[in-house]
Formats: sequence, structure tokens, C-alpha cells
Amino acid sequence: MSEKLIEEIRQIESVEAVAIISFKGNVWQQTETGIPRETIHHIASYLLKMAAANEKKQQKLILAELLWLNRSLLARFSNGFFILVIFRNHEVVSLLRITLNVTVAGLLEEKAFLKWLKKEKSALDIHLKKGQFDEKEVRLISKLV
Repeated sequence: MSEKLIEEIRQIESVEAVAIISFKGNVWQQTETGIPRETIHHIASYLLKMAAANEKKQQKLILAELLWLNRSLLARFSNGFFILVIFRNHEVVSLLRITLNVTVAGLLEEKAFLKWLKKEKSALDIHLKKGQFDEKEVRLISKLV
């Protein structure tokens, strides 16, 4: 079922990549695209740090819209995971928001996904504790915290 949900997002005009990622940073599923898996992990790391910084302020990040190179990113967060969409045409963002809400609801009813998510359970704050932050990340996080 999750493959069908991801494919529905992928069929929206200008969508280049879709990935379902746990708060640990692991990918449940990802569409095959020209965007390398390593790049998806790098973007996910930034998004998880943003979510962790918001959580530290006792705010919950539900939706994030960012620009990356000449593309747009939309991330829809839920309990323990988020869906990342990389796309080119910003005019489809409203349709993507609606579709992502439906996709989240569908995933939360899928037994295989829930079993995986239970194994992936992780606190967001680990992303603020591990690794080095570059100068841009420090500025961003300092504004949020």
C-alpha cells in the first residue's frame, strides 16, 4: 500500500523524489530518481535537526517548506517519521500538502509500516547531539532555540 501512496505523490507534476524517513534518519521507502540516496540522507539530516530544535522549544514541526538549489522541498512530519518531497514547480504545493496529509493517514493504517516505525522509534534530540554543525546550521539552530 505504501508503494501506491508514494507513487501517487510521484505522479504529481514536477515531483522528482519522495522518501519516507524515520526520526532515526532511516529511509522506509524512496522513489528511484536522479537524486542520490546520500543527498536524501543529507537533506533528511537538516530537516531532523530543524524538527529537534523546534521540539526543544516545545513546538511541534508539522510542515516545512524549503528551497534547495533550484528545487523546492516539502516535508510533512508525523509521529516518528516524515515524508520528504522534492519538486520543481512551486504551483503544486497546495496539492502536495493535501496529498501528504492523506498519505500520512494511509501510512498510519499500514501494519508493515507501523511495525517498521516501532523498530525505528527515536527521540529527535539525538540529531542535535551528534556530529558537527556547520556555520549555517549553528545560525539556524540558534534562531530556533
